[in-house]
Amino acid sequence: MSQLGKAEREIRRIAYALWMEEGQPEGRDREHWEAAKAIWTFRNRSEEIADTGAQDELKVERARRREQEWLS
Repeated sequence: MSQLGKAEREIRRIAYALWMEEGQPEGRDREHWEAAKAIWTFRNRSEEIADTGAQDELKVERARRREQEWLS
């Protein structure tokens, strides 16, 4: 399976979860899709920083702060 296919499936799951959390509103599919893409991108960037074994703890801490700010 290609990375693009895997990413799209994950984004689709996130969008579906957002839609469910909001009570399954009609006509907001594009909004949920765009929010899901942003969440997926953010999560993957944070994982890349952690996965590289970044020696600079400041980078990891900044990524965590950005995630908390974005999700709040």
